[in-house]
Amino acid sequence: MRALLTGAVLVAAISLISPWAVLIVKGSLLTGNAIPVIAVLFFFVLTALAAPLLKSLSRHLAFTRADLILIYAMMLVAGAVVTTGFTGGFMSIISGIYYYATPENNWANFFIPHLNPYLTPQDPEAVHLFFEGLPPDAAIPWSAWVVPLAAWTSFMVAFSVVTFCLGIMLRGQWIDRERLVFPLTQLPLAMMEDADSAERRIGRFFKSRLLWLGLLLPLLLHSWNSLYNYHDAFQPVAVRGTIPLLDGRMSVPFLLNFPVLGLSYLMPLGVSFSLWFFCLVGLLEQSTFARIGLQISGGDMWTSGGASPPLSLQMSGAMLVLVAFALWNARQHLGSFWRQALGREESTRRELLGPRAAVCGFIGGLLFMSVWLISTGLDVYVAILLVVGALVVFIGLARITCEAGLPSIQTPMVPQAFMIRGFGPQVLGLQNMTGLGLSTAWLGDTAANMMNSVMHSLRLSSGQERHLRHLPWALLLALVVALAGSIWYTMSLAYTHGGINLHGWYFRGVVRWPFNHMALLANAAEESFAPRLTFIALGASVMGVLIYLRQRFLAWPLHPIGFPVSNTHPIVTFGWLSILLAWLCKAAILRYGGVRLYRTMRPFFLGLALGEFSASALWVFIDGAFGVEGNMIFVF
Repeated sequence: MRALLTGAVLVAAISLISPWAVLIVKGSLLTGNAIPVIAVLFFFVLTALAAPLLKSLSRHLAFTRADLILIYAMMLVAGAVVTTGFTGGFMSIISGIYYYATPENNWANFFIPHLNPYLTPQDPEAVHLFFEGLPPDAAIPWSAWVVPLAAWTSFMVAFSVVTFCLGIMLRGQWIDRERLVFPLTQLPLAMMEDADSAERRIGRFFKSRLLWLGLLLPLLLHSWNSLYNYHDAFQPVAVRGTIPLLDGRMSVPFLLNFPVLGLSYLMPLGVSFSLWFFCLVGLLEQSTFARIGLQISGGDMWTSGGASPPLSLQMSGAMLVLVAFALWNARQHLGSFWRQALGREESTRRELLGPRAAVCGFIGGLLFMSVWLISTGLDVYVAILLVVGALVVFIGLARITCEAGLPSIQTPMVPQAFMIRGFGPQVLGLQNMTGLGLSTAWLGDTAANMMNSVMHSLRLSSGQERHLRHLPWALLLALVVALAGSIWYTMSLAYTHGGINLHGWYFRGVVRWPFNHMALLANAAEESFAPRLTFIALGASVMGVLIYLRQRFLAWPLHPIGFPVSNTHPIVTFGWLSILLAWLCKAAILRYGGVRLYRTMRPFFLGLALGEFSASALWVFIDGAFGVEGNMIFVF
């Protein structure tokens, strides 16, 4: 109970601090990826300071390992829905379609007549004040928001139940059978490795000098650069820029991203090599296509990284093959799980949720999601395809994250883009297109997703199931607290300051992008889907060959998992250089120092991630106190 209450309090704090950091301070993203910055910082303070203090007072007051796992898992769930995950954009989307409707974009004729009244606020004045702020002494018009907030919250709870049950179904295959690496769990595991030791008050991890050396490097560097916002005497050290290639005909953005560098050190060498290799090959391919004029007219809705359509479609085809291969590999395990749910086979392992409950929760959640989407105006086939597409996206992203350990990745294309381009506006109709536009509230920015949180929580809890039998209810509590807290606080900030005066993406870009795109397609649809289908098939074929070579030849250097996300926004803009540096460091260390030196240096690289996370959170609070905006140390 004490761990549950501690987790709930920390989740409540995350639900308030993260929106404030992004919308008011406009600083680093403290949530929005698979290893939330604020969750790591809270866990660092808890394990390095609070837990040793409690242990020194009394053994009975100390947090056990299971307690710490439960607390961290609750914070992971909060990080998946706060701000970037869901609450940062969905209120703007469901109200901004009214606010940004103009005679020029013609949304009033295209989309507004097809909106379900239960999904959007119906009071024009409440919408107007949401974006421009309340007059003095006026109250927030909650009555205009009660019905849509309740509708969307019920959908997100159902979607979270589906992902948790799916995680239970895949846990045995990914954790027990395939033994995926789960690099993102190494930092929290290191921080709580001595939690159950009666002799050690402070964990060995915190006594490592290499840890503190790695932590100080990004902390001091980013603190120096941040001081430039306060005085010109502190000239910043450049950590980002562009690299010109091919005599200036193309340029590659780069960023020295310490968390990516530190966490990529934990990746298998084949994975890290493939990520930066495919990234550079993709950029070269994109430049080549541009020079020879091989292009497909028009980009797609919510395409990650600004990649050209041919490149995005190839990565999407690769993602489809990756998910199909992962499910094919798991066919025996899933079949056994299904028989256990039906009572035809005895369960051989204790799960956090029994097979019957997991299967019923999964099927029931899918039915609720489908019925919910159909009731909002989507045709049956569109709703089913959207739900299936969401499962494909989140299974693929979770698989890559669990195996590669990237802090953040995004799908190259969202399912809505496939349906809009594949069926076309004439077949779909404006009713379906309106529903697909609203669906970007929960299936748009996929960097933060519940599947990652669930799978990493299950990995951390392996071997502790007897002590964590209440974990499913703890995660549900974390979800409810995170949704309630972040929705309430985001609403309060918008009505107090005016949404258009807050973060530009969450109150302008996130609304305009999908609906402007669909309005454009409604006026000028493509004649054929064949060119796009060709590049999808090309990417799928290349992925199939890579998987075959990886399975047949152990020495094959290119890991297929790097291809589907190699040219998405987090890799191209924020990650590829740090992944390359981590690959070089790890390869050299293993070659000249062996496994012993690799393990010795591990705290240093974990310290790099912990140091930038600490600097990001520290300067959010400092900048917030002094009114400085736009100091983004860590992004993605």
